[in-house]
Amino acid sequence: MSCITWGSRRIRRGLSLAGAAILVCTVPPAAAQVVHVAGIDSARIRAVVQPRFDTTSVDGQPDTQAELRRARLMLRVYSGGWIRGDIEADFARGSVQLTDGFVLLEFDPRVQIRLGQFKKPFDTLMLADGREGAVVERDGLPRGVTLPTPNLVGRLFGYSNRDLGAEWRGRFGRTTLIGGFWNGTGANRQEEDDGKQVGARAEVAVLEGWRAIAAWAGIRRTAPEDEPRAESRWSNAFELAATTGRPHEPGLKVLLQAMFGDGALRLEADDQPGFLALQVLVAHFLPVHRVPHLIGVEPIGRWGWTDPDDDTVEDEATLWTGGINLFHHPRLKTMIQVDHVAPAEGDAETALRFQSSLGF
Repeated sequence: MSCITWGSRRIRRGLSLAGAAILVCTVPPAAAQVVHVAGIDSARIRAVVQPRFDTTSVDGQPDTQAELRRARLMLRVYSGGWIRGDIEADFARGSVQLTDGFVLLEFDPRVQIRLGQFKKPFDTLMLADGREGAVVERDGLPRGVTLPTPNLVGRLFGYSNRDLGAEWRGRFGRTTLIGGFWNGTGANRQEEDDGKQVGARAEVAVLEGWRAIAAWAGIRRTAPEDEPRAESRWSNAFELAATTGRPHEPGLKVLLQAMFGDGALRLEADDQPGFLALQVLVAHFLPVHRVPHLIGVEPIGRWGWTDPDDDTVEDEATLWTGGINLFHHPRLKTMIQVDHVAPAEGDAETALRFQSSLGF
């Protein structure tokens, strides 16, 4: 009974937050024009809803499944012309989790400070805004598969995704520089040891519409106290990428990406394996003008190859993705995607995904 009560409280809390946001959104326009809050320049509510239906070829898994991939609600507040605060929660998959919660201080284009929980500046595809929607499902893994993929290994080794920390960002003409430090333990988690994470990123606008990207992430991994042979050490990862194209805009989109560095920590001081992940993603948005409720189609293709441990033979996996995105509105699209993962040794697995993404 206590588990049911606890879960019910979480659900009621989530529904209360959602209900409050709905009330704000449904205030009549005339009333909205006269609402003022001291010290607040403006406030915006943003959201993304992404239901998904998928299949999997993995034995022991349900052949088909429907789920809510994302159901996020965000409040963004501006104050003083240079202060921004974001709070975003995800209500999908039967729980409520804080995704983003930070303060952004925009002193100058060259000096922008962000404090709180947000995505670390590593892995270009992972940094795609959920409201804009990535061109493909990032991991690409069929349900029930534990094989490595390019975007998965960065998260598993702790280099990418969200964490608690502080970040500086500066724009200098065609160049954007980012640097920061984080707990290194992940989102919604307290510091567990003295290990910390640091990172840096540089993006340079080069050829017409293209960006060249280089990033570094370092984590101080603390050895367990009950392992006398283990030693704490720094693990490092690097990303080199080139990309072009913008979400929801006509034209070609390309991502060329390589990530490499130190993998999982092992007990022996001189035995830390390396990983390598390569990825090529190509999509082309074609406008449609005379079909009701359809403004564009976007064929997509992806190839990825991942070796999570260079000391282990035949643990690599290759990922192939093909599909099409159907745009019904600048903020609404249907994604149809087939992912095929083939390990160097063992059986390949396939997934078919249908998902709708509404972001505003």
